[in-house]
Amino acid sequence: MRDLVFIIFFAIILFISFRKPFIAVSIWLWSGIFVPIYWLYGFAEAIRYNVIFAGSAIIAYAFYKQKPSVHFDSLFFLVLIFFLHTTITTSMTLIPPSVSWIIWDNFFKVILLFIFIYLTVRNINHFNLLIWIIALSIGFFALVEGLKFIKSGGFHQVHGAYGHILGDNNHMALAILMALPLLIYLISYTPEKWLRIGLIGLIFVCVLAVLGTKSRGGFIGLLIVGAYFWVKSEKKLLATVGFAALSFIAIDLLPDKWFERMETIQTAESDGSFATRLVSWKIHTLMALERPLIGGGFRAPQYGYIWRDLAYDFDKLSFIRSAPPGDKGWAAHSIYFQVLGDHGFVGLFLFLMIIILAFLKLSSIEKYFKGHWQSKLARMIKVSLTAYCVSGAAVSMAYFELFYVLLAMIICLSTLKKESQMQINTERITAL
Repeated sequence: MRDLVFIIFFAIILFISFRKPFIAVSIWLWSGIFVPIYWLYGFAEAIRYNVIFAGSAIIAYAFYKQKPSVHFDSLFFLVLIFFLHTTITTSMTLIPPSVSWIIWDNFFKVILLFIFIYLTVRNINHFNLLIWIIALSIGFFALVEGLKFIKSGGFHQVHGAYGHILGDNNHMALAILMALPLLIYLISYTPEKWLRIGLIGLIFVCVLAVLGTKSRGGFIGLLIVGAYFWVKSEKKLLATVGFAALSFIAIDLLPDKWFERMETIQTAESDGSFATRLVSWKIHTLMALERPLIGGGFRAPQYGYIWRDLAYDFDKLSFIRSAPPGDKGWAAHSIYFQVLGDHGFVGLFLFLMIIILAFLKLSSIEKYFKGHWQSKLARMIKVSLTAYCVSGAAVSMAYFELFYVLLAMIICLSTLKKESQMQINTERITAL
C-alpha cells in the first residue's frame, strides 16, 4: 500500500517537474538526500528515483524558454576546477579503478546537481523551495530519530537509515547542524502561523537529535551554532530563556553515559576514538607527501594494502605522538585530511579556497542586501558553512551533497547581486 501511494505521488511530482526546471531540481535534491528506497519495501523500491528526477530536471531546463541569465562567477569555476582535479586523481588512482570510478560517479551527480541549481534558482520562491526540500529530507530524519530519542528517555542512539550516508551518527549530527540555520531562516519567511509553530517545534527536536547522536563533534558544532545565534539575537533575554529551557530539558533527558562521553573532549589525547583519528590523519598526510599533486584517489589511503605501505614511513611524522598505525585501514575522519589523502595538496588547496571564497561572497552579499531576504539567507548559510567546517573536521564528509547545494545557493545569490548592480549602473547611465 505504501509503495502504491508513493508511486502515485511520484507520478504527479514528475509531471509537475517537467513544467518548471527549479521544481525538478528541488525534487532531484530531495531524492538525493532523502533517498526514497530506504522507506519502501515493495515493487517501488527498485526504481532509481534520483536518476529519473535528474533526467526530468535536465529535460525541463533544455526546453524551458525563459532560462535565467548566467554570469561568470569565480566560485562556480573553482568548484568545477576541483571536480576536474578529482577526475585526474581518479584516472591515476592507486586502488582498483572500478571502485574509484563508482565513487567519482556519485560525486559527478553531486556536481551536476550543483550546476543545475546555479542555472535555475534565482528568486526568493526558488530558494525557499530548496530550503523546504532540505527540511523535508534532513528535517524528517531528525524528527523521526529525535522523537525516538525523547520517547526512549535519552537512550536511543540517533542515526540515519542504514546504508545511507547519514547512517553514521556523526554524519547525522553534521547534516542536522547544517540544516538548522536554514530552518530558522524559513520561520521569517513563512506566513502561515501553524507552519511557523511546526518549524519551531522541528528546530527544538533537531537540537535534541544532535545531542542524541552522542557525537562529540556534533556537540561542539551545536555550541558554536547556539553561541552565534545568541550573539546575533536582537532579543537576548528571550534567547537566553529559550536556551535555558532547552538545556534544562536536555539535562533531564540525557543519561549519565552521554555526559561521560562529552567529558572525554577534555582528554581527547587519551581517548581511543581520537587516537584512531590521529593515526588516520597521519596516514592521509603521508599519502599526500608521497603523491603531493594528486594524492591516492578517492578512498585510496584507507585500503589495507596502501595503508600498510604508507605505515612504513610512519616515523616521518613521529614528532606528532600517536598510537602505532596497525594493519587495518581507516577512513579519514576529517573533510580536510580526506581531501588531502584523496587528492593531494593541490586538492586540499582548491577545497580550502572554495570554502574561503564562499565565506567572502557571503559577507559581501550580506552587506549589499542588508535588510532584505538575501542578506538573511546569506547569514544563515554562513552559519551552516561554519557548522560544516567545524564539525566536518572530525568526519569524512568532503563530498556531502548539502555542502555543494549551499555553494550553488551562494553563487545564485551572488548572481542576484551582480544583476542588481548592473541594473543600478544602467539606471545611472540612463539618467545621465
